[in-house]
Amino acid sequence: MNGKKDIFLDNASTTRVDEEVRDAMLPYFSEFYGNPSSVHQFGKKAMLLRESARELIADFLGCKPTEIFFTSCGTESNNTAIKGFALNFLGTQKNHIITSNIEHPSVIQSVLFLKEKFGFEITVLKADNEGRVSPEQVQDAITEKTFLITVMHANNELGTINDIKSISEIAKSKGIYFHSDTVQSIGKIKFKLNEIPLNSASLSAHKIYGPKGIGVLYLSENSFVEKLLHGGGQERGLRSGTESIPLIAGLKKTIEILINKIDEDIEHYTKLNEYLKSQLTKYFREGISYNSPKENVLQNIVNIKIDYRKFNIDPEMLIVKFDLNGIAVSAGSACHSGALKPSEILLELGLSEKEALSSIRISFGRYNTKDDIDFFIDVLKRILQ
Repeated sequence: MNGKKDIFLDNASTTRVDEEVRDAMLPYFSEFYGNPSSVHQFGKKAMLLRESARELIADFLGCKPTEIFFTSCGTESNNTAIKGFALNFLGTQKNHIITSNIEHPSVIQSVLFLKEKFGFEITVLKADNEGRVSPEQVQDAITEKTFLITVMHANNELGTINDIKSISEIAKSKGIYFHSDTVQSIGKIKFKLNEIPLNSASLSAHKIYGPKGIGVLYLSENSFVEKLLHGGGQERGLRSGTESIPLIAGLKKTIEILINKIDEDIEHYTKLNEYLKSQLTKYFREGISYNSPKENVLQNIVNIKIDYRKFNIDPEMLIVKFDLNGIAVSAGSACHSGALKPSEILLELGLSEKEALSSIRISFGRYNTKDDIDFFIDVLKRILQ
């Protein structure tokens, strides 16, 4: 197998917009372009689309439409929940937040901002070597000052799934807010929010074949966050600013497709996962190990570590070499402005800088095939020769 192709195996960073999603958006740029806050017929059509999308998303997630708020992305949803909860407790004796060292930057940096600017006390739990935070760790970290726990559902670099149901039950029993970044897990595993006592959770459309620029904050009806954006009072007063109706139309179609395809998608990811591992075992019995855990892990993410000493490779050139051969993979989160740096998550798990740079996250999508895996293996052989 020779020649250059364009193979995208970085679907944990973003996904290709489904053609049906793109087509669903187009009329709302030029035909149904009203402001949903306007009272005339143009505005009403936009408003009806917005509310029908809200109802569909709520039904898919297992919550009430009044618990769904549109945002610009998962990062905004995380910031709104964490900072919004914290602002409720300014000047009180409740000033303690619990999080973990494997969170997305939008969570970690929000928590550090609250510590640096407002003096909140922070406990950062250390995940085990599989990137997992246990309910027992959370339980032991709680103090009488704790008001918020934020632990992600599934890690974006390893695919590790946390037991957020148990953690949320601990939080509920103590009267503590619990927020979870569910951006990576939605569409990759099946769960319903009404089965987990979460106070808030985040979703981003571009991780599930929708457009960039639109996200969702789930906020349970018994929870309250202080608003961060002030203005016209859109989104029931929580997030002022005219909603992007074309993007909401895209998100609606994204969820419609996901409802019908989620079982098929999960089966597809599982088959690609198994095939990749079988090929890695076949051709690289030694020199390649897994950072991703074997169990309780998203099937669309496989994080591998290459022994750079054995293969005599420059770790800093690894991702570049894949790119030059037409394959998009990553060394970690895509939320660092394109910088080629060792993964903070892998460093937190105890890997050296060179080991982290020698690690690759392969993440499958709906449109990947076994031929893509074969090409990846072929390129990997050439790189490691």
